[in-house]
Amino acid sequence: MRVRSSISVREASVLDTDHAFGPVRWKQQYESLHEQLRDLPDVTDLHPPGSQVRITICREHLLLPWLYAKRGDVDMRDARGAALNQLIRDLLALFGPMPRHEEPLLPGMPLTPQESRDLTFLRESIERLVSKPQVLLIGFAANSDAGLLRVSWGEAALVRGADLEWGPVEDLPLPR
Repeated sequence: MRVRSSISVREASVLDTDHAFGPVRWKQQYESLHEQLRDLPDVTDLHPPGSQVRITICREHLLLPWLYAKRGDVDMRDARGAALNQLIRDLLALFGPMPRHEEPLLPGMPLTPQESRDLTFLRESIERLVSKPQVLLIGFAANSDAGLLRVSWGEAALVRGADLEWGPVEDLPLPR
């Protein structure tokens, strides 16, 4: 019986993969963003090596969807505890703006796991397609009862591996 319910979950998710176990939204947010924008001029996509999602690219901007809240009254810049997935952290580290201030490393201190990750393959795959990539977070507030509540986009620098230092942010109209 468990196999039958797993198949139903995959079919209901409308995904093109069996990655429907766990949070289905994780992959679907990348697919939904691409579906909304694919007919616009200068929109393309890239499936980075080793990634389970494709990234939507528009005019040299990597558009990265991020669920930051389950309530519509939360501003993206005020989101606390909304985890960034590893792909977003990697792309912000590679192509996001530099933070205004970084803590200096003490000599002889070991690198954190984030600092020691080899991102050469990811960098090269994106730079083959996009000459000067920049990252835009497409933040959204949503929940299963009310659906999509708020959408914003903005630039943010990655600070200390997980915190965000915000630049410009703008609310967007909800898609119809």
